[in-house]
Amino acid sequence: MKKILALVLALSMVLCSVAALAEGYGLGVQTSIGSSKPASAEKDGTAQVDSTICALVVDDEGKIVSCLFDVAQTKVAFNAAGEITADMTAVIKSKQEKGDEYNMRPASPIGKEWYEQADALAAFCVGKTLDEAVAGIAVDENGYATGADVVTSCTMHATDFVKALEKAYAMATAK
Repeated sequence: MKKILALVLALSMVLCSVAALAEGYGLGVQTSIGSSKPASAEKDGTAQVDSTICALVVDDEGKIVSCLFDVAQTKVAFNAAGEITADMTAVIKSKQEKGDEYNMRPASPIGKEWYEQADALAAFCVGKTLDEAVAGIAVDENGYATGADVVTSCTMHATDFVKALEKAYAMATAK
């Protein structure tokens, strides 16, 4: 939790320093526990919290001039008795902090690591309004981006990215 707070504060400070150049800045966080798994007599369970973070700056015309995405993925293993079996002293890195260590490249149909795809999605949003960015990402019923300009550089599940983007944009443009 401290890691997430530190990341949010760091992103906020970066945005505050850039905010003088733009109309507004925003931070959006979309949290899910949908990847959690129950424990059984044979296997530990996992309580998993995925917090997708979007930090952005919007100019006075409503166009995104800077955008960053990250995910804090916290997994806590527990046994059938409900006892925590995870290392509670372990440092939890965000996906951006993990970089190549996240090791998504072998499973990626485009051979890109997680941070490369997230950075490409963020770069796609720059220069667009929220409506233009969301329309260009075009998330399908399974949550994957289908926009022609996006799928060549980002094949990840994009629903939470869009939700975090919408929250950050709403904060940035609130008057």
